[in-house]
Amino acid sequence: MCEAAYRSGLLLETAGPHDEVAKVLPPRTVVDEQVEQCIGILDEAVASVVGVRTLVA
Repeated sequence: MCEAAYRSGLLLETAGPHDEVAKVLPPRTVVDEQVEQCIGILDEAVASVVGVRTLVA
């Protein structure tokens, strides 16, 4: 999922003993449009891995 998001321009940080946690670390000055874009990229990345879309922007 993190690799798919990265290919679309979203950098995620992984954590946990098996990198099972993905963290989004936006800047303090993020605007609503950027958050919506991030959610869309994250939605597509998750769908590419699990095969279904589960997030709603």
